[in-house]
Amino acid sequence: MIESSLIKKSYFSNKNDGTNLNDIVRSVNSSESILLNVAQMEQTHSSHIEQIEAEGIYFSDGIITSKKNVSLVVQTADCMPVLIETDKCIAALHIGWKGLKNNIFDLAIQKLTGENMSVSIGPHAQSCCYEVQKDLAKFFPNEIINRKGKLYLILSNKIIEYCQLNNINFQVSDICTICNNEFWSYRENKTSERQYSLIWI
Repeated sequence: MIESSLIKKSYFSNKNDGTNLNDIVRSVNSSESILLNVAQMEQTHSSHIEQIEAEGIYFSDGIITSKKNVSLVVQTADCMPVLIETDKCIAALHIGWKGLKNNIFDLAIQKLTGENMSVSIGPHAQSCCYEVQKDLAKFFPNEIINRKGKLYLILSNKIIEYCQLNNINFQVSDICTICNNEFWSYRENKTSERQYSLIWI
């Protein structure tokens, strides 16, 4: 498990942690039974965000809560797991190129309450490996690197710029899930396995 150095109660899993969510949740802190009340997403690769008050499965790519008895979980295998904390609430977002295009991060920020915001982005497909075609690259003119005629997407660039402009504390993992064998990658081998990222109050 990778512990966020910015958000105290949050973790990002890898292959070594297995694929059983209950085991992963328990391994974080077995004394915190609160973590077993899990809210996760049936992810839709959209910009839909749910504000929730209880455990369950929500058809969305973002969940927000101010409840202390719920752990928010996001599954990824190349997309960005984005965890956000304020002094009043938390959020977990699943952001791939579709969510990025549809401004899911901005929409989530608008729904959050409180101050002292922190944003932590876990391991995801990085610009070293995330090659895209011109039809996709045209949506992200400021997030594309051209190397020897090939186009690579920087998924985190918009969020970094937003945080810098708004003086929000943030951290971004430099781990690429495509080329790092300790992580599941759909782009690498079409795996059905996923990393789990979780946050709680």
